[in-house]
Amino acid sequence: MIQFRDTLLPLFAVDLKDGIPNDPMKIRYLGVSYHFNDQGNIATCSHVIKSVKGGETLVAIEMYGESLIFKVEDIRCHPKYDFAVGCVKRADYKSLPIHGKREVFIGDDVMAYGFTSGGMVDNKKVWTPRLFKGHVVRTHPLPVTSDARSTCEISFPSHNGFSGTPLLFNRPKTSLAGMMFGNLESTITLHKISEVDESGSKYSEEIHKVVELGIAHTAFDIRCFLEDLGITRVPLDTPEPDPIRS
Repeated sequence: MIQFRDTLLPLFAVDLKDGIPNDPMKIRYLGVSYHFNDQGNIATCSHVIKSVKGGETLVAIEMYGESLIFKVEDIRCHPKYDFAVGCVKRADYKSLPIHGKREVFIGDDVMAYGFTSGGMVDNKKVWTPRLFKGHVVRTHPLPVTSDARSTCEISFPSHNGFSGTPLLFNRPKTSLAGMMFGNLESTITLHKISEVDESGSKYSEEIHKVVELGIAHTAFDIRCFLEDLGITRVPLDTPEPDPIRS
């Protein structure tokens, strides 16, 4: 099983002074990035990149050991889709091989390990790692949102802070199945009643439960995004991948 800490890098917006956060209390957690090749490249969502404000610097911080800080450089956002890449000078890391086939199938077991804000503890901001497991519930070649290339719905939501979290196949030799970037709401009817009184007036009542499904870019879409951004050095999980362009 992959060691998440060697692959993931949480992203933060900070006010840097001589390479050190000027005010640790003003650090803003934005989302997650992950290594996908041996060139120091990381991938995340473009909406994460675009949330950095003027005067702030985008950095990645290791969430263990010495909590090393890496400035994210060479940032490139996809002009159409919610996807972006950058580069960090991190010496010791492991990259995720990307699924080389076009299809991700309904019922595929997947998991996502990311971070959410844990609030203040002992006057320090903390971020809590969480692991979710589930399955692909729906795929379609047409997207449900304008910032996606296709549709891939997941049985668990993308929680606040999970944007950019890699979606992995839940199996011993895993690889990148996709990347979480948002949510889609669905509803379930729990109760429905309709009555007509003696005067002929009709009364009805419905109670619904809102269900949030995570939505992800598929591995194939990510390969297309990377090619659009000029990145071709990408390890895959199969020696016979499906071609990006037919």
